[in-house]
Formats: sequence, structure tokens, C-alpha cells
Amino acid sequence: MTSFCPLILVPMADLKKQEYYKNNKKKRLEYQRKYYEMNKISIAEKRERERADDPKWREKQRAYNRAYYLQNKERIMEQRKLKKQGTENRSQE
Repeated sequence: MTSFCPLILVPMADLKKQEYYKNNKKKRLEYQRKYYEMNKISIAEKRERERADDPKWREKQRAYNRAYYLQNKERIMEQRKLKKQGTENRSQE
């Protein structure tokens, strides 16, 4: 039996790690896109199996998303604000 550990988002303490992730962002995103393209069908099939196995899956997912949003609302709003400012700056160029 495996256990699930919830994802905890904390700022990286190590500046070398921050720099590494910042410098390799394009490569990471490219890898993630390729992975998804190669596994898109199996990911969709897994989702369908989960939904078929648990009729209340949608309710559980919505409850989880709602709780996550409420817990992280300030951080999410700040990220949205920064993203919106970034797109506005690009449109003015």
C-alpha cells in the first residue's frame, strides 16, 4: 500500500536551486509537453476509470478544489495579479 503526501509549496531556500529551475524552465516545460503528448491516451483512460469506479468522484474533486482555493486564496490572487500585469505590459510594447 502506498501513502499519499500532499504537495506543500514553500519557497526554495537554496539560491542555486532557484537559479537552476529558473534557467531550465523552458526545458522542463518542453519535457512536460512531450510527456503529455506521448501519454495523453493513457492519462484520459485512467481518468475515465477513476470516474467509473467512483460515482462521487466529481463531487470529491470539486470539494478538494474549493478547499484548496480557500486555503491558498491570497497566493492565487497575487499570482493572477502578477500574471495580468505581465500580459498588460506585453500588449503595450
